[in-house]
Amino acid sequence: MILPTAEALERRRRGYQRRGVVCGLAVVLMLMSVLLPHVAVADFHAYGRSLLPASRFFIKAQADAPYFVGYDPTAVSAGLNVTYVGLAAHQVGLLFALFSTWALAAETLGVWVRRILLLAGWFLSLSAVITITGYQLLASSGVPTLLGSAWVFALLGGLVLILGGMEARKRVDQTTYIAALEWNG
Repeated sequence: MILPTAEALERRRRGYQRRGVVCGLAVVLMLMSVLLPHVAVADFHAYGRSLLPASRFFIKAQADAPYFVGYDPTAVSAGLNVTYVGLAAHQVGLLFALFSTWALAAETLGVWVRRILLLAGWFLSLSAVITITGYQLLASSGVPTLLGSAWVFALLGGLVLILGGMEARKRVDQTTYIAALEWNG
């Protein structure tokens, strides 16, 4: 049995510490993006402004509701729909991140875990852009709308996942576990 040298053990420990900090940062950013306020219509605070209550409001809201009378129904409808798509992309990104964020701290990882990690990062990053676009559509139609700070943390969390996934390319396990087929016969 070959034992690793003290230098190799120290290098491995430093790698775990560095990757652990990046993984912890990604988790904290994603938690902040869930708990902090998102976009909301000013008079509907009863729903709440964190991710799930805001999503619940935007999936139930209709452009022809009595509150939106007097506003451009096409712009209101587009704003409600685009905002919900942004919040839904945020949820999909968080779901993918739930199963792949650990790969930021791992010493080796598989190709598919890395791809899911990158996909989670792209969903989170794009959700911020789409949510802000929906906010702008609602605000331009005249609806009093509030934009929270959760989009910043979603964008930063997505960027950490993307950059960590790109850096993880060096740590992808290249071992192939599927042997070539042997035809006996």
